[in-house]
Amino acid sequence: MSELTALYSPEEMLELYGIDELERMRPTPNPFWNRKRLEVTWSLPVMCDITEDPRVSVQDMRLATRDELGMYHDPSYIETMELFGNMGTAFASRFGLDSDECPVFPQMDKYASYPVGASIDAVMGVARGDFEDAMSFYGGLHHALESKAAGFCYYNDCVIALKKYREEYPNKKVLYLDTDVHHGDGTQAAFYDDPNVLTISMHELSMGFFPGTGRPEDLGSGEGKGYSVNIPLPPLTDDIEFWKAFEELVVPIWLSYKPDLVFWDLGGDAHMEDPLADLMLNMDTYQRLSKTIRQLVHLGNRKLVCVGGGGYNPVVTAKIWTMVLADMADIALPPTLPAEWIELCRQHGLDIKRGGWTDRPQRMDCQHEPNIKRAVDEAIEKVKDLIFPYFGL
Repeated sequence: MSELTALYSPEEMLELYGIDELERMRPTPNPFWNRKRLEVTWSLPVMCDITEDPRVSVQDMRLATRDELGMYHDPSYIETMELFGNMGTAFASRFGLDSDECPVFPQMDKYASYPVGASIDAVMGVARGDFEDAMSFYGGLHHALESKAAGFCYYNDCVIALKKYREEYPNKKVLYLDTDVHHGDGTQAAFYDDPNVLTISMHELSMGFFPGTGRPEDLGSGEGKGYSVNIPLPPLTDDIEFWKAFEELVVPIWLSYKPDLVFWDLGGDAHMEDPLADLMLNMDTYQRLSKTIRQLVHLGNRKLVCVGGGGYNPVVTAKIWTMVLADMADIALPPTLPAEWIELCRQHGLDIKRGGWTDRPQRMDCQHEPNIKRAVDEAIEKVKDLIFPYFGL
């Protein structure tokens, strides 16, 4: 089996002009679809020379075919996406368009399609043994539903890639692990009755926080009952409480399930500096998370695909994604951030507070600690009561 890590390059997607038009059309930048975020996150592994390392195989992202999109999405939705992508004028609010999170802009359908093609190729390349593991920064669009865009997500690359895998390998089991700060509602819905796709989502759940779903009681239906695992975390959950939930719930369920393929929707938005969320993780937790997931993968069939997911502080997100990529490929990062990357960030108006790969640990305010600990402990116990029996735990 290959020992290469595949990395999917967005160079062709970056050549599209649609997000530049979007910035001119809207008074405030879209937190996900903006050139600053794409350029800053992709430039860091390039400027760290990771893309030149022989252990990394850089692959081009490609557009998904209509047949591939149709494995999950409704044909009328795909047609509407294509119409809007060519600046059509059809009214389609029932498809979740045109909203602040999912605006209509030129080439929208192509921006949405590239991550799908990359995730399919990543999953199938790892499944065939072409690569040991694979990463696509701009996948993880887990909110898109069969006929509706939501939460910056137009097409659900996670669902389509895993449906393709299940079609080719019907007897294999998948673990979809979602550590993005938002609940992976679209992906969960697609596999809610499928015991061969175990979805585990660790996410913030609080009043008014998008998408407002992902309670422990949402545990699947029919044959899939017990195979949708939701671990809700209260605002201000820090590294210690997050890690307690991961070790007490994710690890034993994973080891009992024994997946053949792991699809990890990473997310950089649970970090304490993300502007759209309220969790308090730091870089050390992401490093520990990466190493633990790799350890668990290597105890099994060694097939891991990682997608970037959310993350709305471009500097922090770039460091998280690059750090995980380097860990997957067993590449040592440079001790300091590249000077040219720091300059690129400053050109985009982004502040670099520290020149390395760490940040300052931060504990929750002591006045909140009892309530947060109690909420996390209650979530852990509820998941154990509801889910553990399905896995003999």
